[in-house]
Amino acid sequence: MNSFFDPTLLLQLTCHSPDEFQEKAIGWDIDHFQSASGDYKVSLDMVHTRNIQMSDVIHHIGVHERGGILPGVYAVSLPVVLGTDPLYFCGGRLDDNECPGLLSGEEFETHSRGSVEYFSLVVDADLLDREAVQLIGCPFSDLAVSQRVCIKKRDQLQLVQTITALMQKLKNSQHRLPVRQEELIEKQLIEQLLLSIRPPSGRMKIPNRRLVAWRAEKLIRQHPEQHLDINQLCCVIGCSARTLHLGFKERYGTTPGQYSRTLALNAVHQKLCHRTQEKNISEIAMAWGFYHLGRFSQQYKQLFAELPSVTLKRYRTLNPDQLSSQESHPVFEE
Repeated sequence: MNSFFDPTLLLQLTCHSPDEFQEKAIGWDIDHFQSASGDYKVSLDMVHTRNIQMSDVIHHIGVHERGGILPGVYAVSLPVVLGTDPLYFCGGRLDDNECPGLLSGEEFETHSRGSVEYFSLVVDADLLDREAVQLIGCPFSDLAVSQRVCIKKRDQLQLVQTITALMQKLKNSQHRLPVRQEELIEKQLIEQLLLSIRPPSGRMKIPNRRLVAWRAEKLIRQHPEQHLDINQLCCVIGCSARTLHLGFKERYGTTPGQYSRTLALNAVHQKLCHRTQEKNISEIAMAWGFYHLGRFSQQYKQLFAELPSVTLKRYRTLNPDQLSSQESHPVFEE
């Protein structure tokens, strides 16, 4: 029997930087930055069978992330919002009965202002399609519309309980389970997942203003140091300020100005954590468009829960011999 995943993999850890999480998220290609105030922290708990990856990921702070998954797999996530802030996924706010459902080769983006927990299943695409045809008469790919699958909240909670119990069972096993037993576990989980998904009633259409917001966000990422204002963005894209503002609020839950400032603050944070040149904080801040240094320090502290000088001092203390050799990687730089 071929194995899509390494069934011996058990991973449980806590990450304190986006770079660390990106390295540890096996099977996922994720790039992200912090979007809410506080200390960055992500808890990751992952277990593999031969054809399924089960993971429990908690973002203890709001983040904006984008990326994709391994080719040849499908992914379904069951998000649990741990606060009052809504969750935005692939162009719009995620409703209570909607869950992210990614087909092989698709990319995703998620934006949250508060902490979120994801219970994710990544499944061999051929296996999931085959089981779906046998069980409900159509492949799984027909059930995912606009990168979403419809699962009632009650069924989501039951799936979370099943995933949690199976992960604990697999982690408690002292030896690798027999192939037959793993197949039964996989079949049980896949059947429960497929029977929980409601067939789509029709194709969802993304309003044009959300596509406008996507183009604007791409421009902001390409030129984060310029702090492009809404008038500049509208001039380049060819839209009204109202259309862009509404589209950005619908797609990301924030304004273009707030998004641009958060992106630039993350870039400064990365520079201070991996400084390679003898530039002071003021020079780094102004290079990323912050010319009012007092206001910059307030905004930085609000997002990262510490002053820029504290960040610089801490990473200089932790890595005194590595500062000259580390390279800086501004977030989302293409």
